Amino acid sequence: MMNFKIFQKLCGKSTLRNAVIVTNMWGQVDLQVGEAREDELMREDTFFKPVFDQGARIARNQNTVTSAQNIIRLVLNNRPLTLCIQRELVNEHMDIYATSASKELHREINAQVKKHQEEMRVVKEMRMLREETHVLKEETHVLREEVRLLKEEMRAMRVENDETRRKHEETRMELQKMQQEAETR
Repeated sequence: MMNFKIFQKLCGKSTLRNAVIVTNMWGQVDLQVGEAREDELMREDTFFKPVFDQGARIARNQNTVTSAQNIIRLVLNNRPLTLCIQRELVNEHMDIYATSASKELHREINAQVKKHQEEMRVVKEMRMLREETHVLKEETHVLREEVRLLKEEMRAMRVENDETRRKHEETRMELQKMQQEAETR
């Protein structure tokens, strides 16, 4: 819609009554669908409603000579009016960069730049998150390996501990036996 906003600034509100919005591709859509779309274009502020509010008209290009002639007749019957850009450049001797159309263009460009910068910020964040995720995966792998080694070490220590207990029990039993033999002598 940037181009259309610039069109509005080039024309100025007072001359929009001479504008004709021409719709086409009528042979490629169902009539009801086309009419619904046309109605939406006329009703929605995000489309052409602001221009229709200033008196612009709508015409259908049926891809025929007759429909083309009807569109031309709509324009030919207009009373010539001075466009805003003409008034600003010729009557008011404005520099092209100071005109309403140029200001709108710069506003739109700045909005696009801000949008692009935000998108780039998001992309950088995503890249950093991917890198952090990669690092975390590597750290997770290292930690899992450490856990596996610790579990193996714990198993070995349990086996060793069980063996030590068994030997301790055997030694205790031998001592008890020796003590009983010593008492019986």
